[in-house]
Amino acid sequence: MMNFKNKKILVTGASSGIGRQIAIQLSELGASVVLIARDETRLKETLSMMKESTKHKIFIYDLQNVDGIEKLISKCVSCDGIKFDGCVHAAGIASIYPFKMLNYETNEKIFKVNTSSALEIVRHLSKKMNSNDGASVVFFSSILTKIFSKGQIPYIISKASLDAIAKPLSLELSKRKIRINTIIVGGVLTKMVKDTQVFRDLKDHEKDPYTTSDICRALEPCEVSSMTIFLLSDAARYIVGENYFIDGGNFR
Repeated sequence: MMNFKNKKILVTGASSGIGRQIAIQLSELGASVVLIARDETRLKETLSMMKESTKHKIFIYDLQNVDGIEKLISKCVSCDGIKFDGCVHAAGIASIYPFKMLNYETNEKIFKVNTSSALEIVRHLSKKMNSNDGASVVFFSSILTKIFSKGQIPYIISKASLDAIAKPLSLELSKRKIRINTIIVGGVLTKMVKDTQVFRDLKDHEKDPYTTSDICRALEPCEVSSMTIFLLSDAARYIVGENYFIDGGNFR
């Protein structure tokens, strides 16, 4: 069994869905977890579900404020004086905008949360004063970067960027043995997904194998978190710059 005792991990998007499940599972494995999200009420709910809840820290923060991330990371370290051993960027916003309705402001909003904030977090977390050598970073991408859908251009661009930078960013940080990997997920039954019309349409379409098969189906957050935990662990220390699929057999 993997052990995260004496490990400190940062998890963004920890107020719900995949981020919440990862934070809970890390706490059960002994990690000290720093949780970041916008919604204070839901973030406190996550904290209440974690083992040894007083051991962990929460920070209310909107990742659209990319310029403030340096100060945020400094606060996360100074709150207990302990450096980070890993980071999971599970925060993200979905978008369904027909191309003709897109504008720069919409693109920028989505890119800030999904991509720019991830890069800025790693830029500051990778400083020697903020992390230990051998830290692991996991980004979340999407199957939509491989199986395309209309109205998803900003979202696809933001997630495909994370896939593309995993290896070059790992190379940049190789001197400190910091590694970056991405997980390309299929449909995961998070609140964000359930709130979209696309999910409601699929759910009602009983002939679609992606919603009726035991294997080829939408995933639960717990079915994604275990791979994340593995990539964060020392057992995966030689897995560097890779893109892993967890898509529930999405062959469409």
